[in-house]
Amino acid sequence: MVEDAELREFVRLFEVPEVALPYLERMVSPEEVRLVLASATSALTAESAGQALGVSAGEAATVLDSAFRRAVLDRGELDGQLVYRPTSFYTRLDIFATFDSDWDDFPIEAREVLDGWMLDEYVEKVRPNVERLKARLPAEGSPGNDSIPLLGELDAIVDSATTIAVFPCDCRRLGQRCQRPVETCVQFDGVAEKKLARGYGRQLTAKEAKQLLARADHKGLMHTTDLRPGEDGHVPICNCCADDCYVFRAAERLDSKGVWPRSRYVATHNAESCQMCGACVMRCHFGAFHHDETTVERAGLQVRNVAFDPPYAGAAGCALPFA
Repeated sequence: MVEDAELREFVRLFEVPEVALPYLERMVSPEEVRLVLASATSALTAESAGQALGVSAGEAATVLDSAFRRAVLDRGELDGQLVYRPTSFYTRLDIFATFDSDWDDFPIEAREVLDGWMLDEYVEKVRPNVERLKARLPAEGSPGNDSIPLLGELDAIVDSATTIAVFPCDCRRLGQRCQRPVETCVQFDGVAEKKLARGYGRQLTAKEAKQLLARADHKGLMHTTDLRPGEDGHVPICNCCADDCYVFRAAERLDSKGVWPRSRYVATHNAESCQMCGACVMRCHFGAFHHDETTVERAGLQVRNVAFDPPYAGAAGCALPFA
């Protein structure tokens, strides 16, 4: 049982937003609350965690490992000993929504509230560098997912990686607004290894990663990544939709079309060869291709006309060279 004063201090230290308080007990255990409180001033060892929980060091080590895997605590080494420090509610929610089936049991209203809070936090996180890019100033760091490459450009990234793993897309797990594939977030090297160490995801060969990316492309998902490696190796290749994915939802809010994420391609439409099948309408996330209220004749049949709206063709994400 956690005392009210302890819970209030935990909420402050773990940066829990008010909107999350009704759902907090489903996301962190009483033992995890005490571990966060105990590690607020100095990193925890199994011995100090045992003292905080009133159990043996061996029992505490099991609880610490669970809290690490659940992303309540981070883990590192100090003088050859495992030590633990708190993460934040943002980190815990990301892991919880992505990997924990309990997220699916949350009422839809709760998921919408927490997804909205997460998006707000993400927008503020990327805002400074996006605003610098909009002002044509050098960014102090990449906002992440700064480019929208085509499928063929991803092979070199995959081939350069030592470790490759795939994870569910946290954006689509959080938002759940579309039915597109979820296991599509391809991560590399140090970034992948950190999540694999928590027991999440599955490792891929380069061939498997390329096949997965091709399937995502076939389903109409947009590839986003940084074309330059980060400190932990190449940054993830996300396969995004406009319904859920934070990059495009944030870009709309920050009015960063053409700046972040950057597309070096513009969609075009060849009306003479178009068969009016509607595949481009289903594939384009931004309405550059759409059915208007007219019909045309194709192969002796009247079919719905596919219209092309050039002002939207350069929108972030509408970057595939449609015929």
